[in-house]
Amino acid sequence: MQIAIYNALILLFALGCAPKLIGDWWRGKKGPSLLERLGIEIPDTKGRSVIWIHAVSVGETKAAQPLFLRLKKEFPEAFFLVTHATWTGREEAKRSLGLADAFAFLPLDFSWIMRRWVKRLRPTYFVLVEGDFWVNQLSALKRGGAKIVLASGKISERSARRFGFVSFFAKRLFGLVDLFCVQSEEHAARFAPFVREVYVAGNLKFDVEPQEIEEGKFLKRGEREVITIACTHDPEEKLLLEVLEPMFSRLTIFLAPRHPERFDAVEKLLVEKKISFVRLSQLQHTAGKETVILVDAMGRLPFCYANSRLAFVGGSFTDRIGGHNVLEPCLYGCPSLFGPYMQGQRELTSHLLRAGAGRQIAAHEALSTLELFFSDPAFLVEMKQGSNRLFSQGRGSAEKTISLMREKRIWQ
Repeated sequence: MQIAIYNALILLFALGCAPKLIGDWWRGKKGPSLLERLGIEIPDTKGRSVIWIHAVSVGETKAAQPLFLRLKKEFPEAFFLVTHATWTGREEAKRSLGLADAFAFLPLDFSWIMRRWVKRLRPTYFVLVEGDFWVNQLSALKRGGAKIVLASGKISERSARRFGFVSFFAKRLFGLVDLFCVQSEEHAARFAPFVREVYVAGNLKFDVEPQEIEEGKFLKRGEREVITIACTHDPEEKLLLEVLEPMFSRLTIFLAPRHPERFDAVEKLLVEKKISFVRLSQLQHTAGKETVILVDAMGRLPFCYANSRLAFVGGSFTDRIGGHNVLEPCLYGCPSLFGPYMQGQRELTSHLLRAGAGRQIAAHEALSTLELFFSDPAFLVEMKQGSNRLFSQGRGSAEKTISLMREKRIWQ
């Protein structure tokens, strides 16, 4: 009865998704098509042993990289499939997990779709990064003999409370997972009522290695200070640009909206506000006096951070999002500034502030904070040192996860 109700809910979800998928296709917005969501095409593994990694979007995909590389080393002959739920996640997977054999959107969680996928793929291991539990998928994997591992797992207080109202369902769902490796004691406590064993293995984001930045591409902007405003959502661009306007003559700003479909809307905003700008893709054709460089391609944030004195990380100056990964700028020696709305990233916020690698500020404090940092270089030096402490103390999650997989006999 429970599964019948669940399948009915998935059907309603699919029917609800159909108009959006069709509308996105009509507007030219990139994303999974309805056929992809129905799982029509299944990667050809050519008979090789399959390791299936699922990372929902950009953040989870970047976090998956260190564990993926360790698994690739352990199983060099295996076929690695990476699935995701967003187009940006897929594009990031091709960069961060480029050694994988196939990339695909996760199909809708209908039992008949998942049975067909598992029967064709016959995965040996399924690694779920951070979260995104689907009962038909996990049930099909379990029946197919796959070992299921949650890596760098997390669950919000709100989600744990909701699962508590249907604990019988939560216990059945989470009981399908063979190994729970979570980010912290806090997340372990939230999972504890529903699972037999849960292990704290740390956050994979601390294990991510910096990308190599192209030689000779460091920006020379005269007397201007270079900063990055990254991962922004509406109306964060407008909010921060208005606050920082008195410093425009001293700044070059990398402005990187979180979603590519907003590039044109942000360009329109810059035109309306008469802010001089150039798209990053056209940077080599300009004189270098623009106030804003609009980052109009995914995967360019490492370049921006490596070329900036500090970064504002968006998704935190609006209460609708809950924050993004504030560690990534620190990976490139670029301290993080972020807003008050970090409810989705509390653990990262705590680690970063404790290490002194960044600051949490209100939007109206952006200008005074920049003036303080640029007038006293000791602040930036101290925060860069904090970044080094941050990563040296937090690394080891991938290795701990691998060790637990061995210890708990997940290897076959």
